[in-house]
Formats: sequence, structure tokens, C-alpha cells
Amino acid sequence: MKLNKSPFVSLRTKFLILFCLMITLPFLFSGYLTYQKYSANVERDAKAYSDQIAEQLSINLERYVKEVERITIAMYYDPNLLQILDKHKVANEAGSYKGIEEQSKMNQLISSIIIDRTELEGVFIFGLDGTLFSNLTETIRSNWDSSTSGWMEQVKQKDGGLVILPPVEWNYYLEKPKEAFSFARLIKNPLTNRELGYVKVDLTSKGFEKILSSVKVSKNSKLYVFNENLQPIYPFTDEANIPSYDDIVGTSSSDTLTSLRTTAYGGLRIVGTIPKGDLLTDARKLTSFTLWISAASLIFAFIAALFTSNRLVKPILHLQRKMRRVQSGDFQERALVHSNDEIGLLTEGFNSMVSRLDIMIKEMYELRLREKDSELNALQSQINPHFLYNTLESINMVAVKERNNELSQVITSLGKLLRYTVDKQERFVYLKDELAFVQNYLNIQSFRLEDQLSAEILVDFSHEYAMVPKLILQPLVENAIEHGLGKEPITIQITSKAEGQDLYVYVTDNGKGINPERRKLVEQRLIEPERQQSGLLSDKKSKGFALRNIHQRLVILYGESYGLSIAHTGPEGTSFCIRIPFQWEE
Repeated sequence: MKLNKSPFVSLRTKFLILFCLMITLPFLFSGYLTYQKYSANVERDAKAYSDQIAEQLSINLERYVKEVERITIAMYYDPNLLQILDKHKVANEAGSYKGIEEQSKMNQLISSIIIDRTELEGVFIFGLDGTLFSNLTETIRSNWDSSTSGWMEQVKQKDGGLVILPPVEWNYYLEKPKEAFSFARLIKNPLTNRELGYVKVDLTSKGFEKILSSVKVSKNSKLYVFNENLQPIYPFTDEANIPSYDDIVGTSSSDTLTSLRTTAYGGLRIVGTIPKGDLLTDARKLTSFTLWISAASLIFAFIAALFTSNRLVKPILHLQRKMRRVQSGDFQERALVHSNDEIGLLTEGFNSMVSRLDIMIKEMYELRLREKDSELNALQSQINPHFLYNTLESINMVAVKERNNELSQVITSLGKLLRYTVDKQERFVYLKDELAFVQNYLNIQSFRLEDQLSAEILVDFSHEYAMVPKLILQPLVENAIEHGLGKEPITIQITSKAEGQDLYVYVTDNGKGINPERRKLVEQRLIEPERQQSGLLSDKKSKGFALRNIHQRLVILYGESYGLSIAHTGPEGTSFCIRIPFQWEE
């Protein structure tokens, strides 16, 4: 089943994307959180500040209302004013004319009360008969018109309480109607509680502006004052342009912050509004600054990512190129280690793997060549073993008939030798069988060499049933005869010993020995690959490779710690040692 592969994306691209995301996302996330937190804090602080201002304004307005109220209360305690108003208490009475003396007393009274109060437009006392007294004797009318004095009904309902009237244009001014808001109160006789008239104080915007106009939380923040009837008192503008109390209070809280306060005295309602957009101006600046920082950091991250990715990816690309060369069959390639990190360890592992792979391939190639040679040798010597056995048996019968016992013994030994070597069914044999094969070989060599060769097999009886590889002793005996025999007779001795879990078998001769230079070459030949041994020794190939083949077989079967070695050599002879582990037939 073939899986659908995702599109190829290079490591460099992945590093760039990863680094950019690692820088950008935290900045954006922190910027968003900072904006939200900062906005919430600004909104909370602005709300608290607005509430504090509204609270302070309510206190100041309450104090101001009380100060103005004293002017109206003072009318109750002046007997001349009460006496004059008592004369004008009947509406439309014929004596509604006000005398000079009355006007003078009223003027003095009012002037003494409002001295240094520049924010007052004027103080007016309304008699019930339509008479109008004021400190502004030359700029106001002498009488008032009941048709334009609807406010009196509102004041009358208060029954002597203070009423704050919204700014309107009053028509009792001679020049032109003036817009002013007013404080009004019904004047009653303290003894009889009978109504005597009305006192009304018109105020300019100066008083309120001293208290309110300088208060501004933000650029577009606004402040409104309503009386207890929710009529607008401040600011002094056209009433049509001032939103109603319900409209202001009902403004969506998501757009505007609203602060509400009501004075305990006078019932004035203070409403402050702050657009949230004004509050978030600094937050937007902070966000913009964060975005610029993020952009600069992103550019820096991109440059750092390019530099870092090059350093990280370059060794990987180098390793990739080497892998492709190895994949194409060049096992001599090795990658350079550029860094001491995981990539460096990976490169070292690659080099080690390729080296081992090269060795394994060469060994397999060498093994294949040997197999080919073995097959060729087998084809060349493909003679029916039974034909050989029958032929040898016939020769043996002739030798017995001629009573040549020595020849018969040699022929018998040769037959046993052939039977042992031709049998390919077994790879491992008992040590005693291997020794018997060597004894048959020695019998044949003794017949050929006569007194020049003698042999001793001194193997411990307890070692004879140890399992050993087949045909490992005969090449050593043949080597001893071939290279150790000189003018003097030679004696070959085979011994064994056990150490721990290992078995040692020694093949020793007292022949010519091996000089140091030749020993070095022999030992080198045991461990070097076959292709490197051309010209080391002058022996024929069939004999020259016998010792190495024994050693290599033992190494392959048991490991590097086992094999064939030269125990000692010198003028007195040579000793070869075979080291194998103890193994018993299961």
C-alpha cells in the first residue's frame, strides 16, 4: 500500500517559519493581553477618577447652593421687606403703585445682601399684586406679567422651599430677554404663614463655570447638571442642544463611561460622560508601538533564522550529499564532522556505518570468490569416491598377498584419510576423531620420510570428547613437516590444556623454527584480508593460505578472542596454539 506523501518542505523553510512564529505569536499575544489589561485599567481608573470628580463637584455645588440660598432666606428676617410685601399682597389692588421710599428700602436691602456677588445677574422680589422690586432699578420693568410667570406655580408647590429653575429668557429685563437660571422661593409671613410674594435670584454662568468649566477628564468628556425635575441647568446653551437626562444615562456603557451624583441639598443631579474612545487613545498608541516592535523583531528573527538555519542545515545537506554518493555505490565517501552536537554524532555514526558496510561488502565479496574457487575445485576433483575406495582396497589386497604389511598399513591409512575428508556432512567432530585423522596422515608421512619423522599425541583423555571444527590440526602438522624439516629428524607433538571455559591445543615441532622477520609476516598474514597478502610469502597458494583459513574459520565461529596464534618460535622449533571454547555434543 502506497501512502500519499505530503509536499516536500525544506528544513530551512521550516526553521524560518518556526522562528518567525516563535517571535511573532508571543508579541501579538502579549500585545493583545497588554492592550486588554491596559484598557481595563485605564477604564477603571477613569471611572474612579470621574466618580471622585463628580463627588467633589456635588459637594462644591451643594455648598454654592447653600450660599445662594442664604440670600433668599434673608428676606424672611427683614421686617421692612415683610411690611412692604404685606401692602402688595392683594392681586390687582388699586394701590399696586410702589413708592420711592419702598423702592429705596428694597434696593438697600438687596444691595447689602448681594455685595461682591458678581455672578448674580439680579435679585427680584415679586409682590402678589404684580409689583416688581430689584437692585436693577433702571434695567427692569416695574411690574411683572402673570402670563409669563408660570414658574411661580412650581415655586408655590414647594411651599417655601428652594426651587432651582433651568436657564430661560426672562422678559422683565428692559433691554432684551436675558438667559439665566434662577433660585426662587415663596415668601410667607412667619407669624400668619400667609403668602406675601416671591423672591427670585438670577445667576449668570460665572458661578457655575468657576466650579464646573475647569473640570475635563478627557478631550471629549462632558459635564451636565440637572435640577430635581430633570431640567438641564448646565451648560448654559440652547436647551435644544442639551440631551435629556434619560438619553445621557441610557447611553450604551460599551461606548461611554457615565458618572452620576445627586447633591443632598438642592437635589441637583450631576452627570459626567467620558467617551471610551478617548480613554483608549493611549492604549492604541501602546498597541501601535507593540506592533512596530513586533515588526522589527520579526525582521530580526528572519535574519537570525537565516543565519541559524544555514548553520544547522549546512551539515545536514553535506551529510545528505554523502548519503547519495554512498547510495550510488561509492563506499569510500566519508562526511566531515562540523559540530560537536547531535548532528556531529549523526555524522560520526554515518561514517562508522559506511565503514562497517564497506568491510562487510568486501568480506562478502571475498566469501563469494572463495565459494567460486571451492566449486571449481570440487568440479575438478569430482571423481566417484567409491572408485577410489575400491582401487585402494585392491592395492591393499595385493600388498597383503605379497606380505608387505607396511605398505598395507599406509594404504589403509590413506583410505581412512580419504573417507574423513570426503565426508561433508559434519562441520564439527570429536577431538579424538580429528586426532585419529592426524594419526593416519602421520602414518603416511612416516612411510615416506622413514626415520626423519616421529610424532607424539599427548592429549588429555577428558578433552577427547570436546567438539572442534573439522580439519584444523592436519594443516598445522603438514606445515610443521613442510617448513620445520631440515637435515635433522623432526618430532611433532600434539598436546592440550584447559583454562576456564577455553580449550588450548598445541602443535609443536623441534624443527628449524621461524626467524623474527618471517614470524612477523606470518602473524600479519593471519589477520589481514586476502587481497593485501600478495607477495608476503613465497608459498604456493594452496599451502600459503592454510594457516590463515584456520584462523579465519575460528574467528567466524567463535569471535575475535579465539583463533590461531604462534605460541613460541626459535632455533629449537615452533609451537602453534589453537584456542577455542569448550563445547560438548548436545
